[in-house]
Amino acid sequence: MVMYDDAEEESKEITDMNIPKSDGLLSVVLPSEIPSSASSQQLFINQDQQEQDEEASDCPLLTPSPPPAVQINNSLESAPIYRPLEGAPLEMITTPTLENINEEDGLNAFMNLVNSSSKPLHDEPSSRDPMVESSTSGSSSDTNEPVCAQLLTQLNTAYQHLAPDAQALENGGKPPLVGIQLVVPKSPKDYRFMKWNWPLIRKTCFWSLMSVLAGCTALVIGVLATMPKKCDPPVEWWQGNVFYEIFPASFQDSSKGGDGIGDLRGITMRLDYLKRLGVRGIRLNSIFPAPHYPEYYSDISNMTDINVNLGTLKDFEKLLDEVHRRNMSLILDLPLYPYAKTLRGEEGQATNKTNEGIRERRGLIEDSMLEDMVTTTPSTSIKNVRNTFSTVSGSPAPFEEPRALPVVSTDSIGNERSIGSAIKTWIDRGVDGFYLRGLERYVHESPFPNILRHWKSLLGPRKILICHVDALNAAMHFEPSRNAILTRIDLIDVTLRVSNGTEDIKAQVEAVTKGILFEKASYPWVHWSVGGVDSRRVASSIDVKNASMAVSLLALMLPGTPSIFYGDEIGIMDCECEDHQDLAHLHNLAPMYWEKKDGLDDKFASVGVTAWLPEASKPLETSLIGTIAEMAKLRSDTPTIYVKAISKDSDVMANCDIRYTKDEIIVIERWYPRRNSYVFVANLGNGSKLKDLSSLYYGGHVVVGPANRLNQDVFFKELNVPPGEAFVIKLDKKTAKKFRKVLRYGSATWFCDILLRHGSAIWLYE
Repeated sequence: MVMYDDAEEESKEITDMNIPKSDGLLSVVLPSEIPSSASSQQLFINQDQQEQDEEASDCPLLTPSPPPAVQINNSLESAPIYRPLEGAPLEMITTPTLENINEEDGLNAFMNLVNSSSKPLHDEPSSRDPMVESSTSGSSSDTNEPVCAQLLTQLNTAYQHLAPDAQALENGGKPPLVGIQLVVPKSPKDYRFMKWNWPLIRKTCFWSLMSVLAGCTALVIGVLATMPKKCDPPVEWWQGNVFYEIFPASFQDSSKGGDGIGDLRGITMRLDYLKRLGVRGIRLNSIFPAPHYPEYYSDISNMTDINVNLGTLKDFEKLLDEVHRRNMSLILDLPLYPYAKTLRGEEGQATNKTNEGIRERRGLIEDSMLEDMVTTTPSTSIKNVRNTFSTVSGSPAPFEEPRALPVVSTDSIGNERSIGSAIKTWIDRGVDGFYLRGLERYVHESPFPNILRHWKSLLGPRKILICHVDALNAAMHFEPSRNAILTRIDLIDVTLRVSNGTEDIKAQVEAVTKGILFEKASYPWVHWSVGGVDSRRVASSIDVKNASMAVSLLALMLPGTPSIFYGDEIGIMDCECEDHQDLAHLHNLAPMYWEKKDGLDDKFASVGVTAWLPEASKPLETSLIGTIAEMAKLRSDTPTIYVKAISKDSDVMANCDIRYTKDEIIVIERWYPRRNSYVFVANLGNGSKLKDLSSLYYGGHVVVGPANRLNQDVFFKELNVPPGEAFVIKLDKKTAKKFRKVLRYGSATWFCDILLRHGSAIWLYE
């Protein structure tokens, strides 16, 4: 092959100049002569014809090109391309490829190559030369890869570029070809993250993720477990729960020697019995000192001490602790009358500064009245003053003789003021509330509203006041007293008479449920009492002796808070004792009859001890033994029964209907939205009754009742009720069939009335 001589001379000239060369720099030795092909000659001619003032670029790259259609035989393949700079053989020079660049010292070698290749070969300023094409080596001519791929994959290929213009002019217009080195850098061998402990990192991430998932799962389970299972309306402890009234002297005598009178320790002994019965509040009738206790228990001397026949204050504290430990509450009766003749003595404690002027005017009027009372016969002027006083005080009382007014006013001041101090004393000892007996006798007095508010303020949170419905009835025409009762009293006691038949029972219940107590949801709840210390025993007042437990179940079915008088849950009767005819007012307070259970004595008093009244005889046999506890449990778990009323759009409607009262059969229904309806059926007559009540209901199953009926399905088409028997039925979905028939064939007005009463059953089962 023929090589350019000028290129060889130029190479020698560069060598003679002793230009330092880097060890890592490879120089490419071009052939001494380049064959003159038609294409290259034409290319040079075209370059000479370009404008002389146009600058040429420095060393334009001659990139490999695809082979032409007609290959030139005299190519550059046979000519040697590389020549060692230091005279070493070609094989000893390491070609910069990807492999050796990626070696451990590849970066240093790469930097040396770059630094050495960046040095200029000539000092002459470069001019811009036109790009010419040149045939590539045999290895590059056999591939059609793009230039970028050749740069990255064929690092051992020599690429050629044109020499500067000055060199081209010196060689007769034939620019020599100079070899260049192309290298591709590689990053350092190891990055910092490559030295991390990746197995440990993966395990840590995995178990962290599993811990987070486990924590989320536990959180969800905890939320689900703590969510209320029922969406029941909230009530206070005295609302809807069962109360139990005890006359302490007749409940249990715990003394070994025995005086025959019940005591506080005896009540403590029987608390487990009350707990099993489902009792929430225990009410003690009278525990205060009285000269002739228990025969005349209401004639008390003070309200801050314990009767010696019942025990000591330490015994009371023990009883109170045990009651609270069983999650029950203790309520005391306060016999206001005849202990306090009037409440005017309490006025100094209960009123505030805003009423001082009114109190001063009243004091002047009272003083003038007392001065004029020295005369035997009151004059007309005294009558006028008294009428004026009654007008100022708001108590329109008729004219009366001033027979004992100065004495009552003087003696009662200390007693009346002690009522408030007594309330404070027992509250400090831990009592949970008071029954204000005889409150109806004071509602006409002008300080009554302020005094009642003052007493309520002494109680504190979760403490209650109870009074009889007679107090509310007496205050209906005195708005301040009525409002004070409705806002300060928590329970209104209603005594239910059951001796006059089922029609009278219905009238009494509806008089309450349609009265003022159900006008607003914030008004006091009803405290239903079937028996009590002032009335005869239920079993002695009705014709069917074994129906006393049925009557107790009836009271537990009514809306409000039911109360059981001790012994009525087993049906004890009044004592028939000829030796105590002078104590006829106490015959209903016969000592409790106890069955032997839990290792306790089955007697009211120790053997050989005579009770203060003859002990109650064994109650009559009945199929309802144990149903009181079952009903109390059902009541505590069922809003349909324990709620007072349904409130909708600020209107209060009692969720209780007495649906049937004929032939001594009574049917009471309790309903609640989106809950099952419950029906109470009782026979208070002497004979069995077979009734068709399918016009009311279809059927259900017994949840409370005799053992032979419990959990049995019953149908109202043929309902058989023995005398003295009662049971509670939970209506099932079959009841909805009756309503659908009425909707299709019956009266629309009647159906709307039924829908209002039984809508809960339809919503539940449709």
